[in-house]
Amino acid sequence: MRIGPNASDCLAERACYTEGMFVNGIHVQEYAKLEYGRLLWRVPAYRERLLRHWRDPRHPHAARFAEHETDVTRVLQSPKDSDAALDAELRQRNLSLRVVVKEIPSVFGSFF
Repeated sequence: MRIGPNASDCLAERACYTEGMFVNGIHVQEYAKLEYGRLLWRVPAYRERLLRHWRDPRHPHAARFAEHETDVTRVLQSPKDSDAALDAELRQRNLSLRVVVKEIPSVFGSFF
């Protein structure tokens, strides 16, 4: 059975889901990380905790975060309704909101 607006492009053996998987061009799981990150970022204690966690040398992506910290923090402090303007601003620097969101590190481990 084919499902979705582009069902004629799908293989008969599997369902195709094309709508509802992206928010502003960002996969929903990545966008959820952005939204939860924004919520935590508003609370100064959590913001400091996230930064301490992501900068910790035990974090496997600490070096990568250091490379992108300015852009990641800019995105996390931005309001939700600024996605389009933020994406346009980032594209002037050969980036995009989607690319920067992918650089938001995960939170895990006993040292959070």
